[in-house]
Amino acid sequence: MTAVAAPRLHRPRLRRIRPILIVAASLAIVGGSYVANALRPAPVPAPVAQPAAGDPPALTGPGDAPGQGTPGLTAIDHAIKAWTSNLAKNGKDFLSATYIATLYDARGRLTGDIDDYSRAQSAVQKALAQVPAYATAQVLQARLLQTLHDFPGALAAARAILQKDPTVLQAVATSGDAMLELGDVKGAAAAFASLETKAPGPAVTGRLSRLAFIQGDTKSAMTLAERAWDEAGAAGQTGASLGWYAYLAGMTAISTGAPDAALSWFQKAIDVWPDSYLAIAGEARAQAALGRVDAAIRGYQRSIAIAPQPDALAALGDLYALDGQTKLAADQYATVEAIGHLAAINQQVYNRQLVLFSVNHDRDLAEALRLAQQELQVRKDAYGYDAAAWALLANGRAADADAAMTKALAFGTRDALFLYHAGAIAHALGDDSRARDLLQQALSIQGALDPLAASKAAADLKAIP
Repeated sequence: MTAVAAPRLHRPRLRRIRPILIVAASLAIVGGSYVANALRPAPVPAPVAQPAAGDPPALTGPGDAPGQGTPGLTAIDHAIKAWTSNLAKNGKDFLSATYIATLYDARGRLTGDIDDYSRAQSAVQKALAQVPAYATAQVLQARLLQTLHDFPGALAAARAILQKDPTVLQAVATSGDAMLELGDVKGAAAAFASLETKAPGPAVTGRLSRLAFIQGDTKSAMTLAERAWDEAGAAGQTGASLGWYAYLAGMTAISTGAPDAALSWFQKAIDVWPDSYLAIAGEARAQAALGRVDAAIRGYQRSIAIAPQPDALAALGDLYALDGQTKLAADQYATVEAIGHLAAINQQVYNRQLVLFSVNHDRDLAEALRLAQQELQVRKDAYGYDAAAWALLANGRAADADAAMTKALAFGTRDALFLYHAGAIAHALGDDSRARDLLQQALSIQGALDPLAASKAAADLKAIP
């Protein structure tokens, strides 16, 4: 294989790394019309007045980027500068503060910069300090808490909104998203069913796809993801807003064992959203699953050049490692570790990625277990139990790992990684018959395991007498 040099990220510049949170179908953002308003800043400070009564904020998608047609970064940056100037002239201008928050949120979803979300959070707090009952700012605050993985906070904020006005559908959506991340599948299902009745469309269908996957109904998950794409197109969505639904379909396809279909979906996403590091990394993952290593490496490099994030960096490092390019692999791994130590918020947002990376690459195993158990105290979902189980096994606690893995599997989620981890745990406990069955199931879901995990699962299976 021809070596392709990886882009190097020197440590002095790591503060500028722009990691992105990816919780598939768990996030929601500001509606396109509000972003459009924010892109047209007033030339003078906006008057300070109580917001007029009106319709509650519209329901938006579960992870799509802002607006229909999605403004470019230049337009967003120009608008941020203008609204910031307005706010500087009038510190009580809650409208300018809300628009600033909206724009930083939108910017973060295009660039992957966690600092942008923190800036958005700061701005929306300024708006609410002036007008605590401003519904648009309240809804945005709840979503920002969700984005930054404060799921209990997001749920509490959404419920507070709904207690005053149960017609705010975006708050219903955020509450459902938060419940799903916290492991309350029944609560999330009830919230999404309510949304489907009141506001059917791609924003709800995308959420139902994620819910179906968590519940183990992979066929429905794929059907719903494809339908969400069709509905978004029929609704006139374009650019990043439309591309996110193709990305969702691609992630669902590769997770259910269809890498060829996944590749097609990721390419559709890139066609309408060319700078999507999410879709570009997804395409690279599909290429790797299909054995096209050079194409996968180039794809991960492109994605990382736009927004370095732990999953893509680790995946690129693994491809180098499997090819014997240890120095290039070490560079990627060092960057993942640097991201994890960069700020406390990174450990909150990237908890599972950092735990699995540390275990898979034999890093600080005690710290990996601490991170996993710390998050599991509040976020008791299938992926939390899986991460804790994997860390427990790495720390020599196979029986405890089995107990945590049993809870992960109880959700019904048919994820190849769960099956691989469960198989490895069963093998460690001497239950070779069960281990063999689980590992065979994991490997039968074509392309769902990344190349490193697939090679380890195959080796574990071969080692069983």
